[in-house]
Amino acid sequence: MGATFMSSSILGGRYHVLNHLGGGGFGQTFLAEDRHLPGNPRCVVKQLQPRVADVVSLESARRLFDAEAQALYQLGDHDQIPRLLAHFEEGTQFYLVQEYVEGTLLTEEIYPGCQQSEAEVIALLRDVLETLAFVHQHQVIHRDIKPSNLIRRQRDGKVVLIDFGSVKQVSRQPIEEYGQVSITVAIGSLGYMPNEQLAGQPCLSSDIYAVGILALQALTGLEPKRLPKDPRTSEIMWRELAPVSDGLADMLDRMVRYDFRQRHPDAMEAFDELMMLINPPRSAPAKIAPALESDAIATETHQMWLERADELFQQNRFDEAARCYEQVVQGDPQCVTAWFKLGMVYEHLKRNDAAIQAYDQVIQQQPEDYLAWLKRAKVLEQMERYEGALAAYEEVLRLQPDNYWAWNDRGYVLEQSGQVDAAIAAYGRAVQLKPDFQLALENRKRLLVALKRVEDLYTLQHYSDAIAACDLALDDTPNDANLWLMRGMALENLARLPEAAIAYNHVIRLQPRDHVTWFKLGTVLEGLKRPGQAARAYGQVVRLQPRNHWAWQQRAKMLEQMDQPREAIAAYQKVLQIQPDFEPARTAYQRLLNRTLSTTTTS
Repeated sequence: MGATFMSSSILGGRYHVLNHLGGGGFGQTFLAEDRHLPGNPRCVVKQLQPRVADVVSLESARRLFDAEAQALYQLGDHDQIPRLLAHFEEGTQFYLVQEYVEGTLLTEEIYPGCQQSEAEVIALLRDVLETLAFVHQHQVIHRDIKPSNLIRRQRDGKVVLIDFGSVKQVSRQPIEEYGQVSITVAIGSLGYMPNEQLAGQPCLSSDIYAVGILALQALTGLEPKRLPKDPRTSEIMWRELAPVSDGLADMLDRMVRYDFRQRHPDAMEAFDELMMLINPPRSAPAKIAPALESDAIATETHQMWLERADELFQQNRFDEAARCYEQVVQGDPQCVTAWFKLGMVYEHLKRNDAAIQAYDQVIQQQPEDYLAWLKRAKVLEQMERYEGALAAYEEVLRLQPDNYWAWNDRGYVLEQSGQVDAAIAAYGRAVQLKPDFQLALENRKRLLVALKRVEDLYTLQHYSDAIAACDLALDDTPNDANLWLMRGMALENLARLPEAAIAYNHVIRLQPRDHVTWFKLGTVLEGLKRPGQAARAYGQVVRLQPRNHWAWQQRAKMLEQMDQPREAIAAYQKVLQIQPDFEPARTAYQRLLNRTLSTTTTS
């Protein structure tokens, strides 16, 4: 349907479409009014248009809008984030209804040729970072901060952050069909996306980069792709384009660092630094930057090739993108950005050896670039060159020891290379870092079951898997009493008491003098409301261990339930002979004795 919606269209049985606001390849946005509420208040309806109608594409579309709705719901009611009003599916279309914000997009303020003052940019940063800090406190990455996703609200002039369609929870990673991290889908807008986001590994500081680029765009009047970069370090060289104070310049430099670890980790820290600039302990005069240097023409040519390559990459025209990136690195072999993106293009083209060489160029110039090591590891893994992949993952973990995904991926490579114990340890480390990391949990369980590591699975409380491992092992050694015992304990923990009783009976048949199993059998029979059988099991325990006061106590309770008071009193007496200060037995004994005496007196 898209922009062809007529003004008479009614969505969800209540939202009357007024006009088309805009849209792109994935969906359209409409201004509508809610016919079910008094006054017919206006709202914004976002429609996602799956490009094809197959089941997989529809499910992907559903997940995309579900993610946005969940994020908006989680963020709740913030004054500078549009409220979520509804979220529904109609036919094969998906709709999100949000509060309508009357105002103008920041594209009306930030555009090529328009340079804002330092004071204006500081005010913009304060407004955006304060809202983004709230988003980051909820562990949500926006991933698409740019002028067209910011609205200057008419009623108070505040900047409202819109379009959470690219949100990402920090605790989640996009998973492909076979459990691998997706490294091919980069959600966001070129120019505002840092390197790690382009590689499919966004973090909170990726949003900081986008806000920094937004500020540089406002200060310099240049589009992001026109901002010159140092060909050696890939850092943005902007200071000569706009005269600003040293404090703000230093902050913006940090916000747009190539390496995310050198940026502010989140919007809260960036906002705090900005507030220190606004209210410093001691004021300092602004420093005017010198004029632009004479090599700007060479930089512009370099940047044109890079921009063209980025556009082709975004359009999935990988052969042409490769040729453009190759032009960049031929002219400037130290451009790590082009080498990194060239490696990704080669991956898409299945030119794995060339991809490794490209990532190696990045690593030679920036040995601490964990993303280049990670990409190198993934390519080597796909080529089944496991020794090299392991070495690359070790470098990733040296740089990021708490990267649970890298631990999981290292476990997979160890498993493929036959180092099973080391693989289990790597999966375990991933789970230790992130206890709800399902992929690593399943990988570790799968290996432990295959190796029949019953006790490990039981200790980890994977009871169903422990039973599966027991069954595999019992196929080989059906008379292993310890396996039957572990099976019974796992079944008991799953409250599958009849099966647990069968397992414990197997143990007793093999080891009649196993007092521990007799006691466990008594407990299970007690849970099954079979006091007579439970009393006999506890009786076997006290026959084998006459001074086991717990077994005497449980036997006495069963005898009492069977209405055998004299036998129960005798059992309680046994408990008190062994443990005179055992209060439960003393109380039960006295109660039962009084009841027996009362019955005798009445008779």
